[in-house]
Amino acid sequence: MLLLVVLLALAAITLVRWNAAGDPRAITPPAGATAQPGNERVVIDRAGIIARILRNDRGPATVRSYAMPPGSPWLRARQVVATQLDHWEQLGDCADNPEGAIVECAWREPTRWWPRTVMLTMLRLSPTGGAADRPTFLVIGSAPGD
Repeated sequence: MLLLVVLLALAAITLVRWNAAGDPRAITPPAGATAQPGNERVVIDRAGIIARILRNDRGPATVRSYAMPPGSPWLRARQVVATQLDHWEQLGDCADNPEGAIVECAWREPTRWWPRTVMLTMLRLSPTGGAADRPTFLVIGSAPGD
């Protein structure tokens, strides 16, 4: 009887975790972000790469692109996403390279079974004027647990 109760409890915990891990984490973009209409080819390509990276046997990733005001700081965007992922482990170094065109960061949910993943990418396209005028885009991808 005790074995049956333990097995039922484990099955219930597994079912709850399976259902929770089945949804990508919804991430709110930083203030000033506007939905990207998709006219920049490099942004569309990067969103496709992130979708392929995050796709797993549990389903496709949710990937959204946003236009940011020119000169938007990486640290602010990373901080806004990181605060929504409280206690998630950061994967790798998320330091900014002001000269870099692409800066990325990723987080993984600290669970044993089916951890979810979130990726944040900032794209700074070629400047039309000064460095502060470079068009800036964010791509946020979120995957169900694998």
